[in-house]
Amino acid sequence: AAPRCRVMHARAALRWHAPTGACVSSSSRRAVTATGTSGRVRAAPCRRVATRAAGESSTERQVFDEAELAQSGAIVSAHGLRGEVRVMPFTDFVEERFFSPCTQWLEDEAQGRSASGEYNKPAGTLSKINISGGREVTTKGRNECIVKIRGVNDRNAAEALLGRRMYVLASERPSLREADVGDGDDDFYAQELQGLRVVLKEGGDEVGKVIDVFRGAGTHDLLKVEVPPLPGSDADDENAAGDGEKRKTKPPGEFVYVPFVKDIVPTVDVPNGFLEITPPPGLLDLRQRASKPKKQRVVAPPPKKKST
Repeated sequence: AAPRCRVMHARAALRWHAPTGACVSSSSRRAVTATGTSGRVRAAPCRRVATRAAGESSTERQVFDEAELAQSGAIVSAHGLRGEVRVMPFTDFVEERFFSPCTQWLEDEAQGRSASGEYNKPAGTLSKINISGGREVTTKGRNECIVKIRGVNDRNAAEALLGRRMYVLASERPSLREADVGDGDDDFYAQELQGLRVVLKEGGDEVGKVIDVFRGAGTHDLLKVEVPPLPGSDADDENAAGDGEKRKTKPPGEFVYVPFVKDIVPTVDVPNGFLEITPPPGLLDLRQRASKPKKQRVVAPPPKKKST
């Protein structure tokens, strides 16, 4: 049986998101990352080459499709002098993934965070690594893991891994449901919910698309649903502005939060790519505007000193 899901959103320092591979649990009704240890690894179209990784004599490298992977964590710092690393977990199965010996996949190069501050950039080439064990620590209210990777034996080798993300194969995750169609009280991986069309149960009008899953303020998760701007709104005016010219940047969109509970989400049809909602009056009027990404400030190099 799969371990009981708890909330462990870990994409940002203060606002925890559900990364790909997260699940919505009927017991806690929260979005959590669920990368279990059971299941059969299916063959993936990829290339394999022999290479040398930090601290290891040789290892296996592969390139996977994004849908075949589930993030389990990201290395955020080195710890101590013996090669341990501090990992921000993206999984609710922390004991299986970081405290016990296991095999995972690590990016060959740190992709870093995106402009929004999330670890959601496409993965590059991955190398197979062996985890010897680890333990849990709490830092500034966040649960993180101190992990020992086999072959990483000093601080320099650990610091060389900063910013790299860790993955497991999505096919290794345990099955959460017997049927593909469920409701807001069933278990779903966040990866299954993201991208689903959102339609009204009464009338079938399309509302938007699920773009993320957030930890709610109470006992329920929240679906972040991207919605088109209302006619006559500021966002609609921005979309219409500059007619005849190509926009250099897409204006920030609008979104609403929908609680993931059976009373509001009675149907989740993953195979057909949609979920139905019965929102209470006024819920879809609580629109929020996505913030514009901050521009990176370029600092000019100091002027050269004149020789005398």
